[in-house]
Amino acid sequence: MKISPALLFAGLWSLLVGFTRAAEPAAGSRSAPMTTDTRDEVLVIIGAPGEDTFAPGFTTAAKNWQAACDRAHVTCTVIGLDDKKDPAAAPTDRDRVQDWLKKLHPGSAGNVWIAYVGHGTFDGRDARMNLRGPDILPADLAAWLKPVTRPVIFIHGGSASYPFLTALSAPNRIIITATRAGQELSYTRFGERFAEAVASDDADLDQDGQVSLLEAFVFAAQKVQGFYHDETRMLSEHATLDDNGDKNGTQADFYKGTRVVKQFQAPRGGGPTPTVDGKRARLVTLAPSDVERAMSAAQLGQREKLEVQLERLRAQKTALGDVAYYAQ
Repeated sequence: MKISPALLFAGLWSLLVGFTRAAEPAAGSRSAPMTTDTRDEVLVIIGAPGEDTFAPGFTTAAKNWQAACDRAHVTCTVIGLDDKKDPAAAPTDRDRVQDWLKKLHPGSAGNVWIAYVGHGTFDGRDARMNLRGPDILPADLAAWLKPVTRPVIFIHGGSASYPFLTALSAPNRIIITATRAGQELSYTRFGERFAEAVASDDADLDQDGQVSLLEAFVFAAQKVQGFYHDETRMLSEHATLDDNGDKNGTQADFYKGTRVVKQFQAPRGGGPTPTVDGKRARLVTLAPSDVERAMSAAQLGQREKLEVQLERLRAQKTALGDVAYYAQ
């Protein structure tokens, strides 16, 4: 017995519509507005351009982040774009980043977003976010984030960024870097493409009316790969994601859309096989759709469980065969 694609689509569509309607508020009612206890807070750090040719791209990225935050009704703080004549004058951009983190609402359950657009360096020991004035090292940011118990999302869009992933990786955090190693030192385009993705409906790969963090990650990485392909240049940056706190990043080619299509191989020297990231990033969005906002915590939890079960089932499709697979 082989189930036709049309019949399968009809069944899945009816299930989706029923679930969506269950999430919608009753007629005449409105979902409760977001409060300061759940609202996300976003910090965009713009690094020193170094050369004038890089400045327009950094500025555009900041504007895209601001546009995305405006649409999400989220406060966006940008550090590094104001007209500062003396970069070394107090407070430095480094001081301002630390001060922003100190002032975070301690009782909030909202996500803390930190996005860096700029250059990075690595001397074989320390990686750096290159700011106007003193730089920020992974150890600096790790120490400043230690008191923060809220979920943290950190996107480093610059070169030599991977050491920040290993330093900041922890439970309840999602870390994204433009590179898979500190030795990838060439100018990166991922940070600017990621800012485009967050602000664009084009990155809504599953067409659910919102752009998840995983979708933005995959979309931006594909845009970067397209650039290098069109310019017939060797790809010198490999965006990486960690959202399970194991300090092992997953690159964008592990996904087709938001579906996992590759798995890690067991390490040659033994030890546990890393788990592919993405389960948390798939569920996080800066600007939730109306349907998403209408869902209760119980419904969101149930959906997460169903999605986990579906991913496990997809991994067993070949072994189960079509009849058993579609029945389940």
